[in-house]
Amino acid sequence: MRRAGAHVRVQRVVGAAIAVAACVALLASCSLLPPGVSSLSLDTDNQRANTEMQQIISAVHDRDASALKALFSKRARENALDLDSGLRYFLSVFPSGLKNLGEPDGGPGGSVETDYGKETDLINGNFEVSANGKKYLVSFDYFAVNQIEDPENVGLYDLGVVPYNAKPYTNPTASSDAFFTWTSQFDGVTSGSPGVYVPDPRFAAAYQIPRN
Repeated sequence: MRRAGAHVRVQRVVGAAIAVAACVALLASCSLLPPGVSSLSLDTDNQRANTEMQQIISAVHDRDASALKALFSKRARENALDLDSGLRYFLSVFPSGLKNLGEPDGGPGGSVETDYGKETDLINGNFEVSANGKKYLVSFDYFAVNQIEDPENVGLYDLGVVPYNAKPYTNPTASSDAFFTWTSQFDGVTSGSPGVYVPDPRFAAAYQIPRN
């Protein structure tokens, strides 16, 4: 569900995962998979993305900003601009919790680097959720492993929510365009500024956040 460069990255990784799955099905008894590619890679990333999303959901249900903050990597907590305000905003979108409706793309994207037995694995999760009688897209980047780039940067790197748009590329809205412009900075294992997406006030109506 990413636009611009990040969409290319997600599409490339998911496409590669589909190709690998096809090879595994056809060549289960052969040893023709590329070096470093495991038939379990896609399942592992799916499990990691779903586990991280479940932790996000639990923190939201508990209204626990500290638990949500603890999911972020040490490096993200150090470098994010006003992370606490961003987390308060994120929680405000879901005053009564949220229900996970799954990944509209069918699985996570991301990027993987390997170097002499070491690995950096950045997973991009995009989950459709329902709350307040409305659908949203929750998006995050999560370093599951970071042995090459920065061992202090393991955990959530960025987190955002936007009103769900089933066709963001053919039928974009102002709020989805702004959101995917923000997410497009996370196009690789070292790019982008960590933190939580807070939309421009002019898009507030699209979020329909309940007010007390």
